[in-house]
Amino acid sequence: MNEEIDAIIRKNKLKRERYVDANPGVIKEELPKNLKYVKGLISRVLLAIIFVLGSIIFTNISDNNKALYQKYVLEDSLEFTKIKELYQSVFGSVDMTKKDKGDDSEVVFGDISYTNIEPYQNGVKLTVGMNEVVDVITSGIVVFIGEKDNLGNTIIIQGNDGVDIWYSNITDTDMALYDYVEAGSILGTSNGEDIYITICKDGEFMSYEEYMASI
Repeated sequence: MNEEIDAIIRKNKLKRERYVDANPGVIKEELPKNLKYVKGLISRVLLAIIFVLGSIIFTNISDNNKALYQKYVLEDSLEFTKIKELYQSVFGSVDMTKKDKGDDSEVVFGDISYTNIEPYQNGVKLTVGMNEVVDVITSGIVVFIGEKDNLGNTIIIQGNDGVDIWYSNITDTDMALYDYVEAGSILGTSNGEDIYITICKDGEFMSYEEYMASI
C-alpha cells in the first residue's frame, strides 16, 4: 500500500517538474510577481496600522504631545490638498446652508461681509457685526482648531489652492478636524463684532490685496 502511494507521489512530482520546464513563464514569473505584490500590500497596511496606533498613544500621553503632533505632523508634514479627491470620495463634503447677504452697501470679502477693514498682526481685522455668521471663503480641509495668541479661537482651512486661511475670534462652530468644507459653508459666528483673517502659503503670510487679486 505504501509503495503504491509513493509511486503516485513520484508520478505527480514528475508531472509537475515537466510542467514547470514546459511553462516557465507561468510558474517562475507570474507567481513570484503576485507574491511580491501581496507582501508589499501587507507591509503597507501594517505600517499604516503601526503609525495610527503610535499616533494615538503619543497624543493621549499629554496635551503638549497632542499640540506637537498637530503642529509638526498634521500641519507641516501632510499636504491635505493632495488628498482632497480621495477624502471627498470616501467621506463626502460638508453640506451646509449659505447665509443670505444683508445690506448691498456692504463690501464682500469672499463670502464674508464686513463694514470696516484694518491691518492686524499678519492679517486683517474685519468688522462684521455682533455675533455675525461667518462663511468659508474657499473650499478646503480643516487642519487646525484651537487658540492662537491675540487672535482667540482659530480655525485654519487649507484651501484647494494650497493657501491656508486662518479664521480667528470664531465661536459656535460645528467644524471638526479634517472636515472638508465648501466655499460659502457656514463656519461659525463672530465672537463679538470683529473677526481676524490671516492668509498664509508655504509658510509666508500674504496680504489681503495679494490674495484677493489671485482668486
